[in-house]
Amino acid sequence: MEDWREKLGRVEAVVTEWMKVQKNWKMLINIFLASEDIRMQLPEDTKVFENIDKEFRDMMVEASANPQVIEACTAERRETLKTWSDGIRKCEKALKDYLE
Repeated sequence: MEDWREKLGRVEAVVTEWMKVQKNWKMLINIFLASEDIRMQLPEDTKVFENIDKEFRDMMVEASANPQVIEACTAERRETLKTWSDGIRKCEKALKDYLE
C-alpha cells in the first residue's frame, strides 16, 4: 500500500505538471482559437491545440466535481498532462517559427 510520502510526491508531480499545462494553455488559447490568421496558417497545430483545449476543459470539469486532491492526482493524469505539455510545446514552436 502506498504511504503518505509517496502520495504527496505523486500529488506534487501532478500539480507541477498541471500548473505548467495550465499556464501555457492560457497563453495560447486566444492565439489558436480566436485568431483566424493563425488558424489558417497553422491548421495542423490549431487542430492539436483544439484537442488539448477540449480535453483540458473536460479534465477541469471532472476535477471540480471531485475536489479530492489525492484522487485527482493519479499517475495516469500525470502522463496525460505530460502528453498535453508536449503538444502545447509543439504548438508554441510552430507559432514561433511562423512569427519569425
